[in-house]
Amino acid sequence: MSQPSRDTVNIDPELEKYKHKYHKDLRRGCYKIQFSENLLKCPFCPHSRDYCYEDLLRHANRIVRESKSASFKDRAKHMALIEYLENDFYARRKCLESQQQPTQDFYAKRRCLDSTNANTTPKQNANEELLVWPWMAVVANIPVEYKNGKYAGDSGKKLKDDWTEKGYNPVKVYPLWSSKGHSGLAVVEFGPTWAGLDHVMKFIKDFEVNKHGREDWYGRETCKDDKLYAWIATDKDYNLYGLVGNYLKKNGALKTVADVQKEEEVIRSKYIMGLTTIRDEKDKQSEKIKSEISKTDIQLTNVMRQKEKITEDFNKELEMMQKKADEQLKMITTEHEQSKRLLEDREKELRAREAKNENEQRKLDYEKRMNEMAIQEQIKADERMLKLAVDQKREKEKLHQKIIELEKKLDEKQRLELEIKQMKGAIEVMKHMTEEDLEAKNKMKSLQNDLKEKEEELDGLEELNQALIVKERKTNDELVDARKELIFGFKDNANTAQIFVKRMGDLEVRPFMAAAQRHCSNKKKAIENATKMVSLWEDHLGDSSWHPFKVVTIGDKTTEILDEEDEKIASLKNECEKDVFDAVVTALNELNEYNPSGRYPVAVLWNKGEKRPATLKEGVSHLLYKWRPRKTRKRC
Repeated sequence: MSQPSRDTVNIDPELEKYKHKYHKDLRRGCYKIQFSENLLKCPFCPHSRDYCYEDLLRHANRIVRESKSASFKDRAKHMALIEYLENDFYARRKCLESQQQPTQDFYAKRRCLDSTNANTTPKQNANEELLVWPWMAVVANIPVEYKNGKYAGDSGKKLKDDWTEKGYNPVKVYPLWSSKGHSGLAVVEFGPTWAGLDHVMKFIKDFEVNKHGREDWYGRETCKDDKLYAWIATDKDYNLYGLVGNYLKKNGALKTVADVQKEEEVIRSKYIMGLTTIRDEKDKQSEKIKSEISKTDIQLTNVMRQKEKITEDFNKELEMMQKKADEQLKMITTEHEQSKRLLEDREKELRAREAKNENEQRKLDYEKRMNEMAIQEQIKADERMLKLAVDQKREKEKLHQKIIELEKKLDEKQRLELEIKQMKGAIEVMKHMTEEDLEAKNKMKSLQNDLKEKEEELDGLEELNQALIVKERKTNDELVDARKELIFGFKDNANTAQIFVKRMGDLEVRPFMAAAQRHCSNKKKAIENATKMVSLWEDHLGDSSWHPFKVVTIGDKTTEILDEEDEKIASLKNECEKDVFDAVVTALNELNEYNPSGRYPVAVLWNKGEKRPATLKEGVSHLLYKWRPRKTRKRC
């Protein structure tokens, strides 16, 4: 059906208000349009000629758009006529045509519903009416109001609440909306159940009793009142073109009551068949379970017999254990009494120690004061040690010069000793010469005189040499003392300094702690295990009778290397990790190099950068390097 377009953008609100009033009168049937099956007349034009549907629609559009002589109300009337022809008249005409077909009586529907609820199967006949399923009803003449360019009416929720209060129990109320807003129509859904059919029949009965059913809505040519009209949705509504027909086609299907009953019977029969199948399967499972229960009963009997035997044996063992427990209890009681006496003695001892704590606290305070004084003395000692180091350095340089002179004089001594030996040899030769050789005798006397002078010179050099040796020993002792003083001075240096004191032969603890923590998640227990392991190997390293080294010859030199076949070394290598093994071997080699006889750690001045023992010169240089900033701060 063609729909002429209309300009509704700048419409006058008063014009729209009149249009809405006349449109409402047309819907109520206050104006007559159709005078025969195919002929229509304009209800607002006097002496109107006969029109077909399309001609009447064009007539109304011409009055609204083109007629300059049309009054304000004439335009509003013909606008209402256009809207009525486009939205309401065609559907009403179809409904009137369908009313010529036979319809069933309401009470026949009610009897059908009663027979369904009584679980009786009604007989379907040729005239049984097709209803929309799920069960629905159509409601017309809902009051609407024109607002803001659209028609507005009651919402579906409000209508549903009103009808629920009256006992109709609708499932859903869906107002039908067009492009112009609320159409004044609604579809009420009551669900697919038999109770829903009962509710819809009750719903429409109340409207039909008040002559507000389908026939009253479509059949009246006179003016209708403002009350609602309602009827059950059937094939007549389902096949309509428009909002009602479209909604019913989209949300429902045409079925007779007998069709719904048959569908339910099919579903019920399928459900019963499914339950029968399930029951048969359950019976089979029940038989199987009974068989398993009988087997379980036999096994349970055997188990009970075994249990009785085990219980008897257990009771005997329990009696024996009870006797042993009594004996152990007596022993524990005795030990407890002994422990109690020991604890009492320990308590007395602790109380005596507690009494001494005050004296010890006083001693600690005194020691603290003494430490402060010692710090001051240490500063003075550092100054003295610095001066000593400088003096020792100067003395060492002088000693070096003296050693060079001594070496020269030693060479001179050896030369004199050689000349003396040569002279003595010449004298012995001359003694065997004859007396006639007077010249030779004179030469011998000359040689003896020279020999005597050389011997006197040699004795002088010998005395000087002995004095220098004594001086060298004294200087060496002083150098040893100076090294000891340096070691004492550097003992508090952290091992991160360039020159620090390293205890050669000390066993490094970190590898043992790391290995213990990798093997034990409990930190406290790991520390205990590492401590025990370190203590054990410190005892082994301090044992002077254990010498796990062997002598090998490499070329012309003999040297000592670690004997890995030694029982303790082999056990350490097999049972412990590599870093633990390396720590023990390092400490063992250091002890063998620096203190093989005593086998206890020795303090050595150590050069960290070159990884070797530091010389006295390096120690003094480092001390001077540390002293200069301190001296500068004091001056500032």
